[in-house]
Amino acid sequence: MKRNNKIAILNLLITKKKITRNELAEILGISRMAVSKLVKSLIEKKYIIETDTVDTSKTGKKPKYLYINLDKFQNIMAIYFGLSSVTISIADIYGKILTTESISIGSKTDVLNTTLKKVSEILKKYKIMLISIGMNGIVDSFRGIAKISTYYHWKNLNLKEIFEKNFNITTIIENGVNLIALSQSKIYESQKDFVILNIENGVGSTISKYDSISNKRIFELKEIGHIPFDYSESSLLCVCGNKGCLETVMANWRIEEKVYTKTGEHFSYDKIIEEANKNKSFFRDEILTLLRPLSYIILWINNLITPEKIIITGKITFIDNFFWKELKRILKNNSLDKTKEIIIERSDYNDNLIIKGAIQYGIENITNSLFFESMFKGESNV
Repeated sequence: MKRNNKIAILNLLITKKKITRNELAEILGISRMAVSKLVKSLIEKKYIIETDTVDTSKTGKKPKYLYINLDKFQNIMAIYFGLSSVTISIADIYGKILTTESISIGSKTDVLNTTLKKVSEILKKYKIMLISIGMNGIVDSFRGIAKISTYYHWKNLNLKEIFEKNFNITTIIENGVNLIALSQSKIYESQKDFVILNIENGVGSTISKYDSISNKRIFELKEIGHIPFDYSESSLLCVCGNKGCLETVMANWRIEEKVYTKTGEHFSYDKIIEEANKNKSFFRDEILTLLRPLSYIILWINNLITPEKIIITGKITFIDNFFWKELKRILKNNSLDKTKEIIIERSDYNDNLIIKGAIQYGIENITNSLFFESMFKGESNV
C-alpha cells in the first residue's frame, strides 16, 4: 500500500494545500510511524516540503506543515470548445490560472486542427501534465469521446485519443454544464442535490447529487435544451435536426434574432437586457417571452426530482427583478405542492465557469495521469 498511500498524501496536499503528519495519520488510518516513512520518502524525492511550525498551546516539539513542492509538478491545461470560441487556460496544481488564450471560430474554421496547432505553440512555453477538455453536447467521459456536438458537427470523435496521440499527455473530457456544476459545487456543498440550468447560446442542465457512500458528488447531464416546446408550423429548425426545441426559443441568439426581425437593427443580447432593465417596453416584452419556456423547464424538473435548489447561470441572470418576481409568481401558481417554494438562485455570471470547472476536473484526476505514474515508476504497494 506504500505507493497508494504516497499518492493519497499528495492528493490531500493538493486539495488542502497544507497538512500535518498527525492529520495524515488520522485521515489515512495508518500509524504515525508509517506516515513518517512515507513523508520522508516524498521529501527525499523533493515532491513535498516541510516548513512552518504549527502554532499550538501544547508544550514539547511542535508539528510542522507539509506542502506540495510546486517546482516538481507541471501544470494543467484546460480547454473549452465553446460556441463562438475555443478557450485555453494554463493553471498550476492548485488551480491558479497562469495564462489564457482564445481562438475565434468562424464559419470556415477547422476547429480541431486549429486548436491542436495552438496547443503545440503553448507547449513550447509551459510543461503540462494533464489536458482537461470541456465541451457542449453529449460526452462519453470514461472513453474520452465527443459522442455528439451539434455545433461542431462531431459524432463519436475520440478527443482523448487524438490529443494523447499528438502530445503524449493524459487527456480527459467532460460536458460543459457538468463542469459548471463542478465549479459551483463548493459554493453549494451544503445542498444534498441541486440542478444547474445554463442558458446561453445553448440550453443545458445537469443534476448534482451527493453520494454519501462514496462521499462524492455525482453529476447527471440532461439534454434539456432539445426537449420539443414549439409545435407550430413556424417553429425553428434546431441544430440537433428537430424543430421547436427549447433551445430555439430560449437561446441568446434567438432573442437577438427576434429583435432584429422586428426592428431591422442588430442589438446584442447584453444591450437588449440593458434596455429591458431601463423599462423600455419593446425590449421588456421580448425578455418576458422567456418566462413561459423557463417556467416550463423548472416545473418539469421540480416535478421529476424536487431538488433543494435550481441554480440558473448565463447572461439571463443580468435581467432585473421584474423578470424574476414574475417567474416566482408563475411557479407558485403552477407547482403541484403550493406549500413548498421552488428555490431559484441566480449564479453570478462568469464566462469562465466551464474553464474553471475543467481545471477543477483536471486537479481531481491528476493522480491518474502518465505524469504521476512516472513519479512512482518501479515502486510497489507492498
